[in-house]
Amino acid sequence: YQSVLQTIRQSKALVCYVIDLLSFEGSFITKLNEMIEGLDILVVANKRDLLPENIDEDKLLSYIEHRLKLAKLQVKDVVLTSSHTNYNIDLMYDKIIALAKNRDVYFIGASISGKSSLISDLLKKYRNNTNRPITVCNFKNTELRGYKIPLTNKTSLYELPGTDITNSLLSKVEKSVQNNIIPKKAIKPRKLHTNKTLAFGGLAAIQLMSKGKLELIAYASEGIDLKVKNMTGDKLIETAIKKHNLKPTSSKFTSFSEFDAYDFQITEKGSRDLGILGLGWINFEGNNQLIRVFVPKGVYVYTTRAKVVYVK
Repeated sequence: YQSVLQTIRQSKALVCYVIDLLSFEGSFITKLNEMIEGLDILVVANKRDLLPENIDEDKLLSYIEHRLKLAKLQVKDVVLTSSHTNYNIDLMYDKIIALAKNRDVYFIGASISGKSSLISDLLKKYRNNTNRPITVCNFKNTELRGYKIPLTNKTSLYELPGTDITNSLLSKVEKSVQNNIIPKKAIKPRKLHTNKTLAFGGLAAIQLMSKGKLELIAYASEGIDLKVKNMTGDKLIETAIKKHNLKPTSSKFTSFSEFDAYDFQITEKGSRDLGILGLGWINFEGNNQLIRVFVPKGVYVYTTRAKVVYVK
């Protein structure tokens, strides 16, 4: 990647940075952000179709701009897309052509971002008006290979392979469990409240450690049981591993010793998210709560300003 990015810098190419809206934390990569800083960047926020239909897209764009600002990453524009529903593919292409200004274009992003699907959708609308064919190319001085799609007789659109995400729960479980975790359609938010523990299947648990009740909205695939339990998170996971009473439960985990616990003191006010990378997240009003999250070892847990805001 370092070698290819050096080529991008030298040619002053346009970078299309594809981000997964459903798994924002897994595709908005700090190291990659640092590597592309200073380049001309179009952010393509993909998988809009998997978020609830009636969200306020202006506020979603505001959230993305907020995260870009925190990362100190200046970009030329942002476009929301969905490869599955063909949402804004034409708009994305128009923005690419307008921003490229007869320069090469490079599609980059995490392996989970849906970058290849976007390229496939783009090709359905693409007309090759050049004298060069679409090819798969080897990037100079690397072992990386990707599509090379002619834009003009002198410029091309390149697709780089996706970067691997090793701290996602998806990377820790078998294929059958992944099929339950990955949404096939728009997520339906589930309103819940708990004064103890919320189970995300038999894979994770969120326990309220402070007094009171946590009113929340949970965002996860319909294939995941979201259950409120009157027990601690460690007992919940131990029971799920032994009895397989929550869906999904992975055969890769045989004891609670394979899990870690993280404590979050929510000092920020307002609408907050607390999420488990690759699994889902909860939204709630910050009020100095102490929340403990139980996840398999190596899985990333995060808290941020709310990503999804509804039109009421």
